[in-house]
Amino acid sequence: MDEGIKWTNLNRTEISKAFNSRGMNISPYVVKQLLEKHGFVKRKMQKTVTMKDCKDRNEQFERIKELKEEYSESENPIISIDVKKGILRQFLQGWDNLLYGDVKGL
Repeated sequence: MDEGIKWTNLNRTEISKAFNSRGMNISPYVVKQLLEKHGFVKRKMQKTVTMKDCKDRNEQFERIKELKEEYSESENPIISIDVKKGILRQFLQGWDNLLYGDVKGL
């Protein structure tokens, strides 16, 4: 991280409300101008989880295709979710066993 960069994790509205709670009426637009004037920048979120290649990637899609064909013959609805980010995948991981039981390969 560049020590010369000034940044805050508060957004303009939060800063404006903090000033307003101390009796200084400052709009988010004025906060934006002040931040720019004093050299503050927006920080982008950075991923902290290492994303790595999956050696069995094709096998996963083949398994999904098999399951789709199997379930399309039933009366149950099919919900397809394309998960590209590991963080979202971590969130959804807990749902696999809940929704599908002990299905492997998803």
